[in-house]
Order: sequence, then C-alpha cells, then structure tokens
Amino acid sequence: MTQLLHRNRALLFVFGTIALLLGLCVTVVPETSQAVVLRMGEPVRVVNRWQPDGAPGGGGLLAHWPFVESVAWVDRGLASVKTGRVAVRSADQQLLELDTTATYRVFDPARLIDTAGSNEQAIQQIRSALSALAQQELGQAEAGRLLMPGGGGTAARLRAALDAKARPLGVQIIDVRLSGAALPASELQETYERMEGERTRIAAIEAEQATHEALRIADQGRADAARILGAAAGKDPAFYDFYRAMRSYETVFAGADRKQGTTIVLGPDAEYLKQFRGQ
Repeated sequence: MTQLLHRNRALLFVFGTIALLLGLCVTVVPETSQAVVLRMGEPVRVVNRWQPDGAPGGGGLLAHWPFVESVAWVDRGLASVKTGRVAVRSADQQLLELDTTATYRVFDPARLIDTAGSNEQAIQQIRSALSALAQQELGQAEAGRLLMPGGGGTAARLRAALDAKARPLGVQIIDVRLSGAALPASELQETYERMEGERTRIAAIEAEQATHEALRIADQGRADAARILGAAAGKDPAFYDFYRAMRSYETVFAGADRKQGTTIVLGPDAEYLKQFRGQ
C-alpha cells in the first residue's frame, strides 16, 4: 500500500511537471494581437502578423522554448494614442487648447520590439512625438484655420510629420484628428476686446471711405452742373442770363436771410430788377 502511494505521488509529480512545462511552452495567440517570439531578448519570428491584403493571420497555439524564449505582444488592428489637452500658440498669437488623437497600425512588430523594447514604450514615444509635433505644426497656422474641420489642412501635415517619425518603429500613422479646440478662459476677454477693436477700426475705415466717396460725387456733380450751364450759356446767352437772375432772386428774396428779417432796398430802375420788368 505504501509503495502504491509513493508510486502515485511520483506519477502526479511527473504529470504536474509535464503540465507546467507545457504551460510554459505553449501560448494562445488571439486574432487581435501579433506575437513576437524573443530568444535571449532578440526577435526571431512573428506569429499572426498583420497582412496588408487583410488575409487571416495565424492566431492559435504558439509553441516556444521555456526560459530561453519569451513572447512580446503587439496590437494587430488599428489603435489610437492621445496627447490630452495641448496648449498651442497659433501664428496670430492666439492661445488654443486642443486634443490630438493619432490612429496607427503596427506593420512590423519585430522592428517595434527591437527598437522600442515593448509595445508600451513605443506608444509612449509616439505620444511624445505627437505632442512635440503638434506644438510645431499647429503653431504655424492661424487660429481661424485650426478651428476649421481638419484644422484647415494642418491635421494632414501633422499626420505626415508624425508618420515620418513613427516609420522607424515599424508603425504607420493612419490619421490624426484635432478636437476640442477652444480658447482658454484667460484669453476669452482679451479676444473679445481685440475683436471689438478690429470691428471699430473697420467701421471707421469704411465711414472715411464713404465720406470721401460722397465728397467726390458732390464735386463731380458740381463740375457737371457747371459744364452743362456753360454749354447752355454758349447756346442761349439770354436764357442763361434769365436763369441766373431767377436763382439770384430765389436766394435773395426767399433765402434763409429773409427769414431772419433782412431788409433790401432797391431803386425802381435798378439793373438787378430788369427781369421783373421783362427786360
């Protein structure tokens, strides 16, 4: 009986050891991840690698040597990284707060692990690069463009710049989005005052231009009137003399001075009154 117990314990120990070794030797690779097998810290093969044509990967059981080989995990699908709230000084000296989000895909997981050390460290490098490039690229555009969809083309330039930084890591930047663009509370009042000052300046310029245009039109009208009267005088001097007398009578006898009680004394034979006498 004692020998049987010892034999059973030995079998349990052997089976337990085999199960432990199998657990250390076999890893389940999900379809959503790429597995990089490392031997003494160096990538030796990739399992379930992403394919550009969208072909299914090789997820499932992965056998590897325990203690000698290890497995590093990398996302197989699209992933994103955010910078959080970033304060950017625009080209027209407006301070904006923006959220930037980059969508990326790891196309060479072995290079990523070999260069960055791990998926988490690679993400941190991309986030740092995104934050620095956001300050650089977005700072070259005016605030009005940054508030437009896509930052008025700025997001596309930011994506291209970030993609150039991420390629050596084996990462492709698919898209960069700008969101939550807003002025800090400390800048709002200053912005409102600047907008009001600009509105007042534009209104003053337009009023001055309107005054100049009115004076120009009035001068042109007087010049045209003088030209027309001159032409009329040349054609019919008698009528022109009559017209001038009537205008003069209107000014003298019905003008503003008459309302104030001005008295005019003229003799009956005065030359000035000849039109009254039909002469």
